Amino acid sequence: MTPEYIHGVDALAEYALAFVDVEWNHTPVGFVSDDAEPGRVADPAVRSPGRLPWPEGEQGDGSRPVRLRMAAAALAVLSAPLLAACAAPLDSQPLPYARPGPEPVGVTTLDLGPAGALGERLATVYYPADRYALSGHPRFSYSEDSTLPAPFRGILPAKYDTVTTVDATSDPPASHHGPYPVVLFSHGYGGERLQYSHLLTGIASWGYVVVSADYLERGLAAQVLGRTAGSTPAQDSAVLQASLTAVEQASADPASVLAGSVDPTRVAAVGHSAGGQTALDALADPVVATAVGWAPVGPAGAPSPKPVLLITATGDTVVPPAAVRTTYRSFPGPKALVEISGAGHNTYTDICETIRSGGGLLAFAVAHHLVAPALARLGENGCQPTDLAPTRFWPVVQFYTVFQLKTRLGRNGPVQPVPRPAPGQFPGVHVDVVQVGR
Repeated sequence: MTPEYIHGVDALAEYALAFVDVEWNHTPVGFVSDDAEPGRVADPAVRSPGRLPWPEGEQGDGSRPVRLRMAAAALAVLSAPLLAACAAPLDSQPLPYARPGPEPVGVTTLDLGPAGALGERLATVYYPADRYALSGHPRFSYSEDSTLPAPFRGILPAKYDTVTTVDATSDPPASHHGPYPVVLFSHGYGGERLQYSHLLTGIASWGYVVVSADYLERGLAAQVLGRTAGSTPAQDSAVLQASLTAVEQASADPASVLAGSVDPTRVAAVGHSAGGQTALDALADPVVATAVGWAPVGPAGAPSPKPVLLITATGDTVVPPAAVRTTYRSFPGPKALVEISGAGHNTYTDICETIRSGGGLLAFAVAHHLVAPALARLGENGCQPTDLAPTRFWPVVQFYTVFQLKTRLGRNGPVQPVPRPAPGQFPGVHVDVVQVGR
């Protein structure tokens, strides 16, 4: 039972439903209201994040809402079996994690301190924001030039300096419904903390504080300057730990936009390529409960018995599926491997769309001989016009990443097996799932 709020369901009730979405997802539901208007508005409002299925024959636009008057409460109780029978079959309705979640997302930046000649080390944080405090805060975007360390900014000509805009807001206060679990993200070799903003925003929208730090020792600038010798597993682990410490301190600061947002007892690590190794190595930390690797390099140390989920793409020539399968087999605990057709190594990144069109930072680096042709080809892997478009690939990666986070960082309920795609869930994309243990 919930009070009416602006002719609909109040935010606490919506958040409660989001919190139990794994346990209650696809549960048949009826609405009882003492007035037709709140019931009409509340029904699509609760369904809109995708937590509950529409009954067969109904549309998600509120044109035929489930409306029951208080005067007919007895009828509502008696009709519950009928509502259950009319609901879409449970096994035909996929979990909603491929879509944006119920939380609006804010983006802010933390300073992790100097990194010598490579400049200041920053971390970008994607977090659930206060939906009632977004006004006056601009949409979040970043330019290719802004991904460079400070000493190198301004060298990128305008025709190469593309701008990426994501569905997030710059620096609003965090949602008061926290604290939320933390996801520590580690970018790949030659990558940068902002270049995964589409995927990281999507993950944050499902109720996570996602921290993406600069691993400058293996970033593009370090390659150009020939200073990659400082990139070691120990250094990467230190950066990951520094990013966790920084976000915990920000959450404890009442003046920070992140105040009260972080639950330090629920932490996961996610990483791409070389960053996948960092994420898998993070399992050695007692506080890190699970790891997700996107085309991951295998762990530097002994594989952890903690649960892992690894994602690979059939067209990846940098860390090919065979290498990821070998890494998968090395883990002794609960594990899952997801293989996605038609994509490659860099389809995970925002810049893949720019590469597909022949522009951006990589095109500038190639044109000015700042990277070797062989390295450029690796950067283009998965980003050719013949490859699966990133906008079709990202929802698959988001779906499986969020599922792993929900099941491994959740508070209640049994751990569910990693689902295979429902028919038509990802049109034109073939996804294979293998797993061992729970």
